[in-house]
Amino acid sequence: MKIRYSDEKKIFNIHTDNIPYLSFDMLDKMGVPNLYSTRYISYDEESGDGIKGLKLAVMKTDNIAEAAPVVINNRNELARLLRSDIRHECSIVQKHTNNVIVVTPSDLGPDWPGKIPPHRRNADGMVTDIPDALLTIYGGDCPPIYIADPVRKAIGLIHAGWRGTLGQIPAVAIRLMKERFGCDPSDMFVCIGPGICRECYEMGDEVYDAFASEWGEDAAGRVFRKYPGTDEDGREIKGGRYHLDLREANYMTVTKAGIPADHVAISNVCTKCNVNIFYSFRARRMENEQAAMMVNRFGPINSMH
Repeated sequence: MKIRYSDEKKIFNIHTDNIPYLSFDMLDKMGVPNLYSTRYISYDEESGDGIKGLKLAVMKTDNIAEAAPVVINNRNELARLLRSDIRHECSIVQKHTNNVIVVTPSDLGPDWPGKIPPHRRNADGMVTDIPDALLTIYGGDCPPIYIADPVRKAIGLIHAGWRGTLGQIPAVAIRLMKERFGCDPSDMFVCIGPGICRECYEMGDEVYDAFASEWGEDAAGRVFRKYPGTDEDGREIKGGRYHLDLREANYMTVTKAGIPADHVAISNVCTKCNVNIFYSFRARRMENEQAAMMVNRFGPINSMH
């Protein structure tokens, strides 16, 4: 699959035998089933072509009665590639918050859109220690963050847009895993998934101001850069526009929360730079969304130490 990477590090493994997806090499080596989907329903490596249009989420414009069975079936097909199925899945209605829920057995199984329980309608992260639980979140340009604790056998999956990143949602999840499952951050591994890169992620001054206020100007200076920019009429903006680095911001948050730096894998894939492969809100190509999936199952971890 012809993905444009920002560097040559081997962060992902590419799978194209069935429905194509990316998986984190770090999590694969731990035996943790994980994936990040693409636009593709199928892909042929030999020809370099495939069928696009994979639908995994019900969109606001969809007819729910028609769309829901399709997306549930598609997610189940992906789950099977992870040796799981939809009966073990928990998903949430993401609202760009820093709210994280603890998944219980009653949360598992496919829920018809509109009938998802209230506690899952305003959250952007999930954590669980239930064996074989399957966590699913959606995104276009917002990176998913995968958290794995091979000692306590617990995982977390986070949707980290700029608002959640501002609210340090990965740290919220890590703290919840410490409190509820007895996790030690020094044992945990974090993977920051595909999402929009800094060069593509233009923001208004108010977003920089929010980070400077909440994080301090030094920290804001690490995650923002100014690039040349134009206004709606095409006139050059004096001083340029701020651009936000979601990868660096979330890396700062998880390492500050106690995750060792060498336990963090950071995506080198931008969804907007690869809009032919991924759905992207900023590229105005959000016909649907990617799914990030992770199963609470661990294999041998000797290769990680």
